[in-house]
Amino acid sequence: MKKTTAAALLAALSLFLGGCSLFPSRLRTEELAVVQAMGVDREDGLVRLSMVTAEDSSRGEGPVRMSGVGATIPDAIGDISSRAAEEAVFCAHTGAVLLGEASAREDVEGVLRTICRSREIRMDVPLLIVRGESAEKALLGTGDARVGAAELLRSLAASVRTQYGAELPSAARIAGALAEGKCALAAAVECRPSSEQGEDGTPLTLAPAGLALIRDGKLAAFLEPEEAAAVDLLCGARGVHEFVVTDRAGRRATLRSAPGETELRLVRGADGAPEAIELTMRLAASVCAIEGEGMNEGGDRADELAAALERELLRRAGAVLRLRRELGADFLSLRERAARACSLSERGREDLLDALPVRLSASVRVSHFGDLRGEG
Repeated sequence: MKKTTAAALLAALSLFLGGCSLFPSRLRTEELAVVQAMGVDREDGLVRLSMVTAEDSSRGEGPVRMSGVGATIPDAIGDISSRAAEEAVFCAHTGAVLLGEASAREDVEGVLRTICRSREIRMDVPLLIVRGESAEKALLGTGDARVGAAELLRSLAASVRTQYGAELPSAARIAGALAEGKCALAAAVECRPSSEQGEDGTPLTLAPAGLALIRDGKLAAFLEPEEAAAVDLLCGARGVHEFVVTDRAGRRATLRSAPGETELRLVRGADGAPEAIELTMRLAASVCAIEGEGMNEGGDRADELAAALERELLRRAGAVLRLRRELGADFLSLRERAARACSLSERGREDLLDALPVRLSASVRVSHFGDLRGEG
């Protein structure tokens, strides 16, 4: 009786899975071209879509690179699918969507809307802006016959997690930030000459290129990698960063910070009204390399390097705050963070919170000082 019941359940389950639209029953999974990265460019009113699969080591095949054109992203996907000779295009595992700079300056929000409404692309897919180039070049013109853009992007994502202590911003997250505050940050990438040239002579790879500021649905500006690190410091210091500082004697030292913390405090005047936002960055750092002799000078040298790093943190953070003021874009969410310490009546005063000056301070502790060899 139990065997009969089990057989019936298995039969019912097989019927259910057979009708699943994720993997059509008429196709074997090995016949699918599983898209790992997608690029979007606009050209003469049309969408030029680029796609790349990952390397298939089991079959000894390199990445597949494809492109198509259509009035919309779904139309362009259909164009690629119609010309796929032997494989069906499968987009549900897309790990990143890239948008060329020229297209991003015209419209980012429309691409986000398409992704978030798509039945073929996940909402949590990271969106990246290609700095200075088209998405087509970033996807189809990088890597070699063995390693393609999908593998390069996975390595890049891991690097971003280490540097900024966070995942690449997703399409859903960017769309939500735009809806709430009119601006958002996305990761930026660029094409660079590769240090390891492939067999086919392809010299380009993908590398992090700071952050892209999206305002009112369009790309407004780029933040350099140094400024991107300062954004992390101002928002929580969750990443791992390297800094080159100079002591009083002019000797350079490379310091690596561990994840730290940034405290935001609302400063009130004698009348109880908010008068400033106070941000304090706290970090611990270790010495990676240093010039000259005197590696065992003890606490005085460590304190000197800590003071030098504090000055560097304040310089970088100050530059980002000036950029925030010049662009009139609260990409640090300072208004929202300060509102948590406000009364209900004060929270509705965006003009009050935006006008508050920001006071910066930094506290650094340097460790692992005496066990390194000097340079030079």
